[in-house]
Amino acid sequence: MKIVLGLFTIFLMSNNVFAADPQYLKIKVYKMAVSTSPLCTNLVTIIDNGSSPTYTDVLVNPTLGSGSVADGTYPCVVIEFSDTLQFASDTTTGSCTASTNVSMSVCQNSETSTLIDGSTTTCTAGDDRVAMYLSTASTATTGTGGHSAFQAPTSVGDATKGFLLSTALTVSGSAAGKFVVNGTGKIDGTGGSCDMQPPAFSFSKVQ
Repeated sequence: MKIVLGLFTIFLMSNNVFAADPQYLKIKVYKMAVSTSPLCTNLVTIIDNGSSPTYTDVLVNPTLGSGSVADGTYPCVVIEFSDTLQFASDTTTGSCTASTNVSMSVCQNSETSTLIDGSTTTCTAGDDRVAMYLSTASTATTGTGGHSAFQAPTSVGDATKGFLLSTALTVSGSAAGKFVVNGTGKIDGTGGSCDMQPPAFSFSKVQ
């Protein structure tokens, strides 16, 4: 076993003149797991923050946990988290007001999610524990109608389940795995309420 997860970090990068960027993004992470299969089978939990995690501003304090995993390539990462996110826009645009906190539920009422332990949960109008599947087998980058980020992809090129993980986690010797979330231009003020579109996900390796 190699210690490769000294810090699991999230960074939101910004610099886009066409849409607003997030000032912060706060999430509550329960668990993270990885799989050597792009279809996210035989998940191995590498972070477990217990049953009562707190909101973390991933711009100010991006440490999500630590763990170990064997050398190899992991094209699937699953994040089990609260489906109620908190964010703010860095500028005023449309229905978004700069520096104003927005709470957003990302799992719709009656939508289901398969958790890391294999159990299924049905989302409500309140706060729910869900699992988001990030895989190189998924092609979706937006949560359009008929798509579920809370189910594992069933085939390579699946456009209906999971979100695209553009770079797999590759482990070779002792290193820190940096989980990069690019939120550039993802704040959307075009609707009746301020919204945030799904960011882009990838991995980089830190020696």
